[in-house]
Amino acid sequence: MAGPERRRRRRARWLAATLLLSPAVLITGSLLVACLIILRFSFNTWSTTSGMASTWTLDNYVAFASDPFHYKALLTTLRIGVLVTATALVLGYPVAYLLSVSRHKHLILFLIVLPLMMDVLVRAYGWIVLLSRSGLVNRVLVGTGLLARPMQFLGTETAVVLELLHEVLPFTILPIAGVLQRIDPALREAAVGLGAGSVTTFLRVTLPLSLPGLLAGTLLTFSLAMSAFVAPLVLGGGRVPMMSILIQQQMTLLLNWPAGAAQAIVLVALVSLLLLGYDRVLREAPRAGS
Repeated sequence: MAGPERRRRRRARWLAATLLLSPAVLITGSLLVACLIILRFSFNTWSTTSGMASTWTLDNYVAFASDPFHYKALLTTLRIGVLVTATALVLGYPVAYLLSVSRHKHLILFLIVLPLMMDVLVRAYGWIVLLSRSGLVNRVLVGTGLLARPMQFLGTETAVVLELLHEVLPFTILPIAGVLQRIDPALREAAVGLGAGSVTTFLRVTLPLSLPGLLAGTLLTFSLAMSAFVAPLVLGGGRVPMMSILIQQQMTLLLNWPAGAAQAIVLVALVSLLLLGYDRVLREAPRAGS
């Protein structure tokens, strides 16, 4: 009886696992199919008279590589992505540490996820109110004497970076806090008992053990910042040349789907290579340190 009972339990576990994983597998498969369709479109041709024609050509990639404006958009996107990720890490790590040790975790957690409860457009238009010439930020800067007259924030990279920080900070904080909470406090106490100061304890114990959360948080933040669309469109006013704006203009304004698809593939490939390299470097860091 043990054999049939064991097989029955094994089939029940497989059935439960299949039912639990099937929604995620279905969604992931649909996204993969959509990416493959975009990849196929990138090899097509397009004309103003006949539209998109099904062919196999590298003309769209050659056109991308031969246009300096594309490099400018790519570098701007990369610069903003790195700046947002680095700033979010500097601002988010202390908050994550506070969340992991505070007795008011529920309140801090609520304040962290509060921006995620608002639609991204609502947040963007809220920043428009704050950063306009008559907004709160300019009033404070002029009132305190830091500025002689209101500054133009809207339509600049500064406005885009501020909105993106508002958008991605929770994705930086929560993974780091989750790892920090699992660090055994006895390890820090042991380091202090051996004569290590607070800075040494952080650098030699807390920071290395929190690298998995730091890796997950920065990967999420960088990916979201590189693919952001609402912030450069609304706060940048289309004047901040990011790849997402370039792709949107090609596909919706010019209706040149092959060119837009090629630009999207280039962006995905660049982000993937950067993330893989960053992941490898960060995973090798503890070994090099040891």
